[in-house]
Amino acid sequence: MRNVHQIREVSTLSFNERVLQEAEDRRNPPMERLKFLGIFSSNMDEFFKVRVASVQRRIELGHSGMEAVLEVLAHKSRELDERFRTAYAEITSTLAIEGIKILNEQDIEHSAQDLEPWLNDYFEEHVLPSLVPIIIHKSRTFPQLTDGALYFGVKMWGDPIRYAILEIPEELSRFVELPTGAIMYVDDLIRHSLNDIFYIFDYERIGAYEFKISRDAQLDIDNDFSEGHVRKMERVLKQRKGGRPTRLVHDATMPMGLLQLLRERLKITEYDTLIAGARYHNMKDLIGFPNRRSELSFEELEPAPHPVLDRGRRPMMNIIKEQDLLLTYPYQSFDNLIRLLREAAIDPEVDEIKMTLYRVARRSQVVNALINAARNGKKVFVSIELQARFDEKNNIKISGALTEAGATVVYGVPPMKVHGKLLLIKRKGGCLAGLSTGNFNEITGKLYVDSTLLTSDKNLVEEVDKVFDYLDDASKMRAITTPKFKHLLVSPFNARKTFMKLLSREKKKGKKGYVFIKVNHLTDDKIVRKIRETADAGVKMDLVVRTTYAMLPHPNIRAISILDRLLEHQRIYIFGHGEDRAVYMSSADLMERNLDWRVEVAFPVYDPQLQQELADIGEIQVNDKFKARVLDEIQSNQYVSNGSDGRRAQSDTHAYYQRAGAEAPQLSAAEGI
Repeated sequence: MRNVHQIREVSTLSFNERVLQEAEDRRNPPMERLKFLGIFSSNMDEFFKVRVASVQRRIELGHSGMEAVLEVLAHKSRELDERFRTAYAEITSTLAIEGIKILNEQDIEHSAQDLEPWLNDYFEEHVLPSLVPIIIHKSRTFPQLTDGALYFGVKMWGDPIRYAILEIPEELSRFVELPTGAIMYVDDLIRHSLNDIFYIFDYERIGAYEFKISRDAQLDIDNDFSEGHVRKMERVLKQRKGGRPTRLVHDATMPMGLLQLLRERLKITEYDTLIAGARYHNMKDLIGFPNRRSELSFEELEPAPHPVLDRGRRPMMNIIKEQDLLLTYPYQSFDNLIRLLREAAIDPEVDEIKMTLYRVARRSQVVNALINAARNGKKVFVSIELQARFDEKNNIKISGALTEAGATVVYGVPPMKVHGKLLLIKRKGGCLAGLSTGNFNEITGKLYVDSTLLTSDKNLVEEVDKVFDYLDDASKMRAITTPKFKHLLVSPFNARKTFMKLLSREKKKGKKGYVFIKVNHLTDDKIVRKIRETADAGVKMDLVVRTTYAMLPHPNIRAISILDRLLEHQRIYIFGHGEDRAVYMSSADLMERNLDWRVEVAFPVYDPQLQQELADIGEIQVNDKFKARVLDEIQSNQYVSNGSDGRRAQSDTHAYYQRAGAEAPQLSAAEGI
């Protein structure tokens, strides 16, 4: 298929390949390589639940050509699975040399029999009580198997042959740390103890073979919310458990009779991907592989001091009243946002706090601060997106906690998702706003590169408040007039139009024009055509695109993707050079859904010093020679340079912020009060 890379699903798979490359990259420490395998596995699970499911739906609707796309995806997925297994074998061999051995049930039987008593006790106490084996009978309904859960298909050879299904419960620790310092999968402990589970049956021998299924994760939500947003979401979440299968991954040694039984009873069709894999599945758990050796991981990334906020213990709101601030984490500490919310929660001058929440931590300090504010008598208004995929249950939970504390909670603008990341603090003597490129989440704030602009600029504060008014009106089913924005770019109202105008402005400059775009996704057809027209006019462009990319090569476009120890998540848009440049940051990527079908917010950065900071970061990114891949016509994921001594954007960015924090003049103790 020519230009098949331009199809979103194939481009997403190309990104997953880049994650796998990090596991294959021997420049990374072995524990980090193992973690990248876990991230790759998690990404592939979501890929089949969402993207492959989308292709299957289009096939069912009669869209021509989608069968060929599905074939490409299945072929590439099997290829990546082979590479995954090769990388896993190499990494675990490296760990064994370092003294971290992974033992299986055969090792116990042949060379570690002294561990038998300990393993038997561990199994009896921690594992057996959680196991629920289900014997398969032709006359009985096949059990409902959960998407993403890990199962054993069990075969008992004898007269008669019997089959069973055994789920490996998610609450069990996947890795058992043995007294010798070795590691054992709980899977292998169960294999070792099969006779203790099925002892009531007579059989000649018994075997257990892992498998898992991926199901369509799309939630079919109608527009009738008369039953209430939360109750409706709780009901439709049950759909996901019974979604149609999109992939069956199984142990390659599984007996054919057992495999055929699973295919028949799970209704695996020709349009579903069947992957004969290794003995272990759900390898996303490798993210939590036990690590007692810090030298086998990346050196800890210490946040750099913020050049303004860490110069004393002045109230943050007083500082923001004086100047705009930019927080970029994890290079700088996300804790400053928590600090701001905690200050606002107890400040007698604060009347109201408004915030949008999309994905938050399970034990969120952000949510705790909002609850504290409500209990302190502040008006708290929170827009929570119940349709944040795979975070729906957590968002339902936190909406209940906020409501119970007295906060006003609304649920977006159905059927659109509210993806913009906004904070508004109304305070006597002046309001302030926070506008972010990513989630207000202290956990991902240590793993994802994002930025938040903190400002008291009256124009921005008023327009942020206007967005919240729109969300409030929508939640109450009021008649809504299209809001007007002069400074913010708000989807679906003016973001697309303004981005097109800014590209046209640079196009008129010809060779004197410049565009820098850093996003996760660049796939919108109209924007892609406009970018190409602008490049045709001689405008030089630098594009840093993390995941999906739909541009063909152009001599005036330098396009790369950076994947390193941190996930690049910022969206930065720079149009022009010097005093003439326009600089925006955003929660939105350049996709049709973000520009037309979601509530997103792009925000201008007016402060010249902060503009220069973002221009500096952009220059560091485009000069990466260590982890940057060229986004070529077939997305071959070739590194810009394979040299280990090249410039590494994330290391250079960290050093940039360390210098900025160190060079800032420090306040005396008295001045900081």
